[in-house]
Amino acid sequence: MAYIGRNPDFGEFRKVDVSSWTFNASNVSFPLGKQVGDVNQVIVSLNGVIQQPTTDYLLQAGGNNLVFTTAPDSGDSCFAVVIGSTGQSILTGSVTADKLAANLKTFDEFTRTFRGESDSCTLSFTPSAKGALLVSIDGVIQAQNNFTLVDNTISFDEILDSNSILRVVDLGVKSAVYVPVDGSVTSGKLADQSVAVNNLDSSLVINNIPIRVNTQNIISSITIDSGKNASVVGPITVDSGVNIKVNGNFTVL
Repeated sequence: MAYIGRNPDFGEFRKVDVSSWTFNASNVSFPLGKQVGDVNQVIVSLNGVIQQPTTDYLLQAGGNNLVFTTAPDSGDSCFAVVIGSTGQSILTGSVTADKLAANLKTFDEFTRTFRGESDSCTLSFTPSAKGALLVSIDGVIQAQNNFTLVDNTISFDEILDSNSILRVVDLGVKSAVYVPVDGSVTSGKLADQSVAVNNLDSSLVINNIPIRVNTQNIISSITIDSGKNASVVGPITVDSGVNIKVNGNFTVL
C-alpha cells in the first residue's frame, strides 16, 4: 500500500480482502481474514464514508469477524484496513505454549528410589509452596496430609518401602523474591500471633512485658465483647459519631 509522507516504521497495515463480502441489506457479519485484538485497529469505509468504531461496527467471533450495526445495502462499496502495532491487545486464549518462555512451560521435577531406610529426603529444588506440589509414590498421588514440607525437605509419616519410587513435581509459577519496602507492611498483612515479645524493640519491653501505647483520641467505633476486658490510658477523647459498645469490661486508667 502506498503512503503519503514517511512509511510507517513499525506495526502492520493490511488491506482486508472484501471480495467475499456480500451486501444484501441483511448480512451484517463478515470475515476479516485474521484475528484482530481491538475494534479500533480496523478502519472501515462504506461508500467512501469512514465508519465509526463501536458505533457503526464491532468485532465478533474472537476478533475474526467485523459486524456492522446496520446491514449494508446491496451495491454498497466497502474497503477495510487492519492497523496493527507492537502495543496491540492480546486476545484471551490466543497465546500458545510455543510463545511462552521455557521456564513457564516446564516444571521442577524430582524423583528418587527409596531403599526402605528413610521417611524423608531433600529435593533438588525449593518448592514454591506445599500446595503447588504433585507428589506420587509408585504412581499413587499423595494427599497433602500425607507429607510435610520444610524448605526443600519432604517427609512422610513412615519409612517408605524398599524400591518405592517418589516423584515430586512443582506446579507453581516461579517468581522473583520480593522484599517489601521498609514501613510498607501494615498490621492487616500480619497473621494473628505472628509477632512474639522477643521480636519487639527493646524499648517497648520491660521485664519481658510489652508496653502498650495508645493515642489520646478514639477515632473509630468499637465493640468490647462479653467476656472480654479492655483498657485505655487517659486522658482520652472520643471523636464525634464514634460509638463504644461495652458488653464486657472497659477501664480508663
